[in-house]
Amino acid sequence: MPKKYTEEERKNIRLSLMKAGGECLMRYGVRRTTVDELVHLADIPKGTFYLFYPHKEGLFLDMIKTYQDDVDELYPSLLEELDENHIVTSLTDVFTWVLMLFYERGLYRFLDNAELDVVLRKYGSDMKKDIGRRMERMIHDLFSYFAIEDEDDINMFIAGYTALMYLLLSYDRLQDKEKALRFLIRGLVLQMVE
Repeated sequence: MPKKYTEEERKNIRLSLMKAGGECLMRYGVRRTTVDELVHLADIPKGTFYLFYPHKEGLFLDMIKTYQDDVDELYPSLLEELDENHIVTSLTDVFTWVLMLFYERGLYRFLDNAELDVVLRKYGSDMKKDIGRRMERMIHDLFSYFAIEDEDDINMFIAGYTALMYLLLSYDRLQDKEKALRFLIRGLVLQMVE
C-alpha cells in the first residue's frame, strides 16, 4: 500500500523534485536524465516519484507550467513597483527577472527543440503553442501597462527577446552574464519606448 503524505509533505516533495529536475536539466538535459537520478537528488524513494508523476516528462512539463504560473503570479506585483518616470529601467528589470528565472530553473534547455520534443511527445504539440502564447500574453500585458500597444513593435520585441533567450544555451561562456543580458534587454526596451 502506498504511503500517505500530508499536504505539507507533498508540497516539500514536489519542490524537491522540481529542484532536482532543474539540476538534471542543467547537467544532462531531458534525454539523459533518469528517474533514478531525480529521486537520488530529491532524496526520496523511487516509488514516491511515481505517486507524483507518471514519468520524468511529467515532472519537466510541471516545471514549465510552474515557471509560467510563477511569472503570471509575480509580474502583476512587479508592475505595481514599476515607475512610470523610469519606463525603460522598470521594463528592463522585469524582462531581466523573467529571463534569469528561466535560466536558473534550467528551463533554457528546452530551447533545444529535441529536448522539448522529448517532453511534448507525451502530451502533444498543442502544449508548445500554449507555452508560447502565455509568454506573448505576459509581454503584451507589460507593454499595455505603459500604453505601448503597437502590434508590429510588440511582435518585433518578442522576436528579439526570444533570440536573447537562445543566448542562454551559451550563457556559461558569456562574460558578465547578467549584465550582458540586461544591456541587450535594455536595448530592446529602448526601441519600444522611443
